[in-house]
Amino acid sequence: MTSPSTAEPEPTTGTSPRARADVALLLRRLTPREAQVLARFAAGEDLRTAARSLGIAPNTARSHLNRAIRKLGVRTPEEAVALTTAPPPAPAPASAPEPAPEPADEPADESAPASFEEFAALVHARLAQQTFLLTGHRRRAVHSTHLALGAAARRWAEVSATADPEGWVRTKAFDLALSPWRRGGPRRARPSRWPRRRIAVGEAAAPAGPEPSQRLTPRDRALLKALLRLSRPQRRALVLHDTLGLPAERVAVEVESSTAAAAARVRSAREALARELPELLGADPEDPEFAERLAGLLHAAAVHGCPDPRLPSPARLVADSRLHTGLATGAAAALTVLAGAALVTTGLGVGPSALVRPELPAGTACTSPWTGSAGPAVPRGAPGLQTPWCSPAPGVPARLTDPAGPAGRTLPTPAPSVPTGDPETATGSEPSGSTDAAPAGPPLAAPRRT
Repeated sequence: MTSPSTAEPEPTTGTSPRARADVALLLRRLTPREAQVLARFAAGEDLRTAARSLGIAPNTARSHLNRAIRKLGVRTPEEAVALTTAPPPAPAPASAPEPAPEPADEPADESAPASFEEFAALVHARLAQQTFLLTGHRRRAVHSTHLALGAAARRWAEVSATADPEGWVRTKAFDLALSPWRRGGPRRARPSRWPRRRIAVGEAAAPAGPEPSQRLTPRDRALLKALLRLSRPQRRALVLHDTLGLPAERVAVEVESSTAAAAARVRSAREALARELPELLGADPEDPEFAERLAGLLHAAAVHGCPDPRLPSPARLVADSRLHTGLATGAAAALTVLAGAALVTTGLGVGPSALVRPELPAGTACTSPWTGSAGPAVPRGAPGLQTPWCSPAPGVPARLTDPAGPAGRTLPTPAPSVPTGDPETATGSEPSGSTDAAPAGPPLAAPRRT
């Protein structure tokens, strides 16, 4: 007779009546990829052949098979195959039909809360802790959770009728916590090759008493720092998949992406964490123990970083939600009004440029009322007629004031040119009597440079 400590437990096979009765329920817990790997393994294919057929790596196929084994509650792949291939239970012998019972009211689901107060008290702490993993900031996580609960309280009849009220509130809280105008890590993954400072992981000291539940440990801080280095979509998908245990299909619904994109985000996040914290999580993200180790550390960090947050009254939650919605709506309306006013004033010609436009000085060239065009002003010239183009008589240059000569001295005005039939003039030569030559008199002085 063997002792209880050395006796081998009875293997769990798929031939027991209980296993045959629960086989459909157990198989529903498998993801599509895990079911595909298990089905190909049951068909006689090895892991390499199954991985090649599904287009995945052999380590990934082994990870899916190990997860399927754990979810089915068996120890070996052979037991999992026997459980999935077990024949369905024989139908019960037909018996005389019993009289139909009187219709009665269906009992309400005991697990579902009957009122919003019970629902808020049930999910408040864990939703705040899950949001804390996204932000790394306790106050912001609690505030986002309160706003999400207030929004649910305002439409509780609609939210309570959904299949997952907690999922509705969680999606709302995650959206508020990861809004674009809030800080909290990169918004998208960037293929940056610049080296980053290595995250130091403190050594776990043996606690003398119970582990403190209201203080982050060095390992928690290192894990949160590595999480904040991930992009926001990767961080959200990782928390939903590895912390809450949601399958990739459910994660894709909550993050509004395809199933392949959600799985790729989780895989990329695991690879990044394995590079950042190899001594804490392990260097191989495909290791079956990696996900379980990561889930445990994430839960501990959430509990230590956001322990027992205080839940306000439902009236306070509703008031805060209405205030937040009203402020957001008012800010959007004010911005729209300002943009419309700017467009109207610009169209009417009343803009900021009219307020700061400098006044132009009065013109000093061609100020005579008989002239109509202005030429270049003479440097250092006196006010009045400054250029030859300002003459009142057409074709006769105006008399200019010599800026270099004594006051009141004017330059002689040359005679207007008269076209003649001289061939020299027609060919471009300049005779002595040409009006284009320099006028007689003292030369003008060059303008002084200041």
